[in-house]
Amino acid sequence: MKTIPRGLYIIVVVLLFGTAFGIIRGIQLFTDQHTISAAGLHQAPTVFHATVTIARNQDLFAPFVLPVQPNTVVTWQNDDTVAHHFTTTPTSTQQRFFLNPQSFSLTVGASGHTTFIFTRPGLYHYYETTQDSWNSTFSRVVAGKNLRHYPMAMEGVIWVQGAVRNLPTTTINFVLHGHDMFASEFLAIAPAGAVTWHNLDEDPHFVGLVAGWSAPINPSDIGLYRIAGTDDIPGGASVTVLFPTPGLYYYYCRNHDQ
Repeated sequence: MKTIPRGLYIIVVVLLFGTAFGIIRGIQLFTDQHTISAAGLHQAPTVFHATVTIARNQDLFAPFVLPVQPNTVVTWQNDDTVAHHFTTTPTSTQQRFFLNPQSFSLTVGASGHTTFIFTRPGLYHYYETTQDSWNSTFSRVVAGKNLRHYPMAMEGVIWVQGAVRNLPTTTINFVLHGHDMFASEFLAIAPAGAVTWHNLDEDPHFVGLVAGWSAPINPSDIGLYRIAGTDDIPGGASVTVLFPTPGLYYYYCRNHDQ
């Protein structure tokens, strides 16, 4: 019997342009945000505000995925009785165009707060470092076993909407052999692009959206797809899905996760 690590959840970002979890941390078309005066001159950009809460005795960032506009000051409000330190995750060469374009490392004291202003569009993936750790082999946050919601890690995503360049129109993600997880947590594609999933595992796996979110997260239903494994089809099956609607798509494998 295989050991299931944290589950299959991954985020695809289709930039229409745009834990383990299975989130397509999803598809998003980022639009340019400019304010122009009647005289044609750029005015100072509008500053927005948003809050992430760390509830008492929960070991979670809420909300897990926070969509914001550029020039948003995000405040982490710590209602817990202990301090928390969190930082952005390492980024691969393939992800550098859209993932963590501004890195940060912050500490928020008990019953305190800290802030960071996000000016560059993209996805920001961060995690609490005193409880969790980073697995460089699978590029995943590994949940500390003392967490109250183990095996769920204390991690979060800030999605800054806006234009992101140099994204492909197609990309591929694999279900890893023997690990019950997607190879990449975060993907990004250009407008009207497509994502292909290929199953390298013996068992069948599914791709379906996480329920309970509203646009711009999961702005349209992509359906539910079964991907046969190598026990059924030599080499494993593939499925390709088009994403005509911009947004952030959060998905997972329904026969391995809840």
